[in-house]
Amino acid sequence: MKTEKMITVRAYPVEIRDERTGEKMKDTIVLDKDTLRAAGAIGVGDEDLIYRLYNRKGYRLLEISKPVKADLSVDLERLYREQSAGQEVETGD
Repeated sequence: MKTEKMITVRAYPVEIRDERTGEKMKDTIVLDKDTLRAAGAIGVGDEDLIYRLYNRKGYRLLEISKPVKADLSVDLERLYREQSAGQEVETGD
């Protein structure tokens, strides 16, 4: 059985500064389209959402570059097997 899911994402190259050390660095934040749409529905734009996510982790957002749009294919069965390796699986009986 095919268990693939397509996820539409936006990858934003950013420049951030660690507020604890002052170190500047480049990073990429990847957000799925549904999250961006939900934020937009409550009046939070892409930039504001990204700012809040980094700020919550102690970083200051300095610059956001143009996002790269992509559709990612996720094989749910394979991902499940990788994530649950070595764990006992409940059957739900």
